[in-house]
Amino acid sequence: MKNPHEKNIPTNCAICAKPFLIDKYGSGRCENCGWKQTGLDKPDDINWNYNFISFNKAKQLFSEGKPIKPDFSDFLACMRVYNELEFYYKGKHYGVLTDNYEMVDFYEWNVMEGVQIYTSIEEFAAKANINDVLLKDIWSSVEKVGTAS
Repeated sequence: MKNPHEKNIPTNCAICAKPFLIDKYGSGRCENCGWKQTGLDKPDDINWNYNFISFNKAKQLFSEGKPIKPDFSDFLACMRVYNELEFYYKGKHYGVLTDNYEMVDFYEWNVMEGVQIYTSIEEFAAKANINDVLLKDIWSSVEKVGTAS
């Protein structure tokens, strides 16, 4: 049986205009700029685009020569859409879990102690830290932001 997600349809990236391949559903990742096209993108919305920033913001960042990467405000917006996110900082894997009541657990992946628990995304934004340094102050150094795998 043929893989329906095989990337075999040529297209040009809507962000950088370079050619790349998508599947029959319109999904694929541009190897040049990293934008993941899903066919569900909306200009100013992060819902379901898997890039964690809006299409318009990605175009702006690319035109300015900056990496297409979510800033801390984008990450906070993603927390309202995705229940479990992850990122890496200095080689360590971190997770953020939110529930329907906005409770937030922030933890180092596979480390049982030291879980930080916050009663809202706003409290998380103000207080979440790694080794007593606020997450918002080191956000530019995080890597591989995504949904938890």
